[in-house]
Amino acid sequence: MTIPTYNYFDGRSRGEVSRLLFAYGGTKYVDTRDPFPMQDALREKTPFGQVPYYVDDEVQIAQSVAIEFYLADKLGLAGSTTAERAQILQYTLLPNDLYGPYFQAFGPQNQEALKKFATETAPRLFTKLEALLVKAGGKHLVNNKLSWADISIFNLLDFFHQQPGNLVEALNGFPVLLAFHKQIGSIPQFVEYLNNRPKTMF
Repeated sequence: MTIPTYNYFDGRSRGEVSRLLFAYGGTKYVDTRDPFPMQDALREKTPFGQVPYYVDDEVQIAQSVAIEFYLADKLGLAGSTTAERAQILQYTLLPNDLYGPYFQAFGPQNQEALKKFATETAPRLFTKLEALLVKAGGKHLVNNKLSWADISIFNLLDFFHQQPGNLVEALNGFPVLLAFHKQIGSIPQFVEYLNNRPKTMF
């Protein structure tokens, strides 16, 4: 059995949840951090010319959420019923609603757009997310147990903590989300990974 290979840029955002799942499961893998922009040789190898891209003895998968589901399901973190899987999936798709507008502003360093993102776009979504977390009991998002949903939302909140420009200030006023970030980040497998992962720009 060969060691799985995971390709993404030398960054976090859409690629980091899979790395967190690898860490949680203690799975050995080849973490290939590719330069940006994407190189033609890699583009031609992937199904849709995009990263992240995952390969093991069974599958070759592109698209971040598809890879995450594959890894989470192997760990028993993707839900055990149709309803549970659907609830988890809604949270794992949510981060892209913020990554899109953030990178549209961050790429060209549009300060006005970055300010709007931090003071309007992100808080509007966090208000709804925190209300759902409170309704679920404040510790886990789905059925009072750790799931892929928790890891995905942890990574979104952690992204805000790690980005430059005091982006974490967008989380001011959301104590339940901040406590949730601290709680999930204190899981021993994540502590070790987070303390040793490379420092990146995104």
